[in-house]
Amino acid sequence: MSEYTSKNGLLFTNDMNTLVGIDTSSGEFNGLVPYGPKEIVDEAFAGTTVTSITLPDSIKELPDCLFENLTSLDSVKLPSSLQVLPPYLFSGCSKLTKVSMPSVVTEFPEGLFYGCSSLPEIPFRAGIQDIPENCCAGCTSIKSLVVPNTVAKIHSKAFAGCKSLETVVFPAHLYELSDDAFEGCDSIRNIRVDDGNNLFYVNEEDGCLYEKSIEGADKLRLKVTPAEKNVIEFYEDSLKDDSEVMIADSDDLEEDDIFSPEISANDEELTAMGAEAVAEETPTAPEPAPAPAEENINIKNNDVENTEENKMSDSNVDDMLADIMGEEKERIDSVTGVGIEADVAEESSASNNGAVSNEELANLFSSSEPDEPAGKDDLHINMSDRLAVDSKTKILLESVGFSKIELCEPAGEPPADSDLFVIAEKIITSDIGEHTFSDKLMTCVKKIARIHDFKRIILLYALPSDNEEFKQFYFHFINKRNVIFACEASSPATLSDYGKMICEQSRISLDSNELAEQRKRISIKNDMLIKLVIQDKYE
Repeated sequence: MSEYTSKNGLLFTNDMNTLVGIDTSSGEFNGLVPYGPKEIVDEAFAGTTVTSITLPDSIKELPDCLFENLTSLDSVKLPSSLQVLPPYLFSGCSKLTKVSMPSVVTEFPEGLFYGCSSLPEIPFRAGIQDIPENCCAGCTSIKSLVVPNTVAKIHSKAFAGCKSLETVVFPAHLYELSDDAFEGCDSIRNIRVDDGNNLFYVNEEDGCLYEKSIEGADKLRLKVTPAEKNVIEFYEDSLKDDSEVMIADSDDLEEDDIFSPEISANDEELTAMGAEAVAEETPTAPEPAPAPAEENINIKNNDVENTEENKMSDSNVDDMLADIMGEEKERIDSVTGVGIEADVAEESSASNNGAVSNEELANLFSSSEPDEPAGKDDLHINMSDRLAVDSKTKILLESVGFSKIELCEPAGEPPADSDLFVIAEKIITSDIGEHTFSDKLMTCVKKIARIHDFKRIILLYALPSDNEEFKQFYFHFINKRNVIFACEASSPATLSDYGKMICEQSRISLDSNELAEQRKRISIKNDMLIKLVIQDKYE
């Protein structure tokens, strides 16, 4: 009688309590370990080429190095009942990209993810207090790291050799950081420390991490790598020559112009946009934007228009590009819904000049509104699909003081989210009381829309920032959407209270390093969300 039992291509002891190894004669193992065994022997999976392994909840303990050097392994699901992880569990799993961790793990062991060069992020769990030696060393795909707030110590070479790591956020409780914890991390350009940490801080001048000392000079603990200057063609789809735009390194930005590196809009570009030649003198008052003959829709106090390109009277577009970065998701959980599903009631005629009243806002967020029949257009009008908006976008349009929808003609494949939201701190009002967004702002956002193949631009003014219910709605709504804030401020220090609130609610980072990083990325179409600040002087 055999001392082993074969099941699902695996060998177990006859009592099914211990997983011994792979049954090489059957070739049936597909990565799924059946429920039953309580233990697994060392090297039970040695030699397997499966890409995914799922362990049952019957297993309460794992041996050291269980998945070591399984170079085909892409994902692992650990038992939900597991509470202790062994050292070097995933060491050398060079293709590992996903680990489903137990809900309660209070300690990471030495070398846990050593050499996991494809792992995009560390699956931390709340309660971890130490990051031990070599825990995440050699994780060369990690770009952003947010150390859990419970972590107090980071030990030797914990993140050594993470060559792609650009952003590190340290927690309030950290009090011990090994000198070589980030050895060989040569791409770090952005360091942050929780405001509650009284020991470590980031020097505003050089962006490096320092430890306070009561005995003398503070100690440099972690350096940042200066960003290289990038020479790129900006708005290359509309430029007819080979002129280049120098994107300044963050170290070169002066405090008074951090929101306004100049990006030229030459005569050929303006001509291509349907603009008139640049006048020698800027008109003292802007001409109101002409209303289209058809499809001019009034929704409360919002103008939805499909117009020709606005005319420019200035050849320079001053803007500031500030990025919240895709990596911000490590710090803020993604929110997919806002819990406000009620549709907005049919609109009566309203003035285009007044702000939305508290009573109207209350109606917008009321949960007692009846559901609309299936298939009914969100705008309650007969028009093209590209102008139709979903119920949450309509709530946003209904809530603000003034808005406009500008349709675009993407030359390439639009992104998954093909809308660009633009929040303007100010607008231009003509002598007869008509509102418009500035020509400079329109030119800049249209350029960005062309580069990224957006289908439409949704411009908004006068968000009801004093309404807490709206702020909660907006915060969740804008989470996964492209958003630009246009203001007069030239730097974060000169932002108005309203501007600071909009940037916070829109998740627009005002960190100088992230601003510089966004300026590098905005000129080329990519998959990252746009989170910008643009200086608009409203001339």
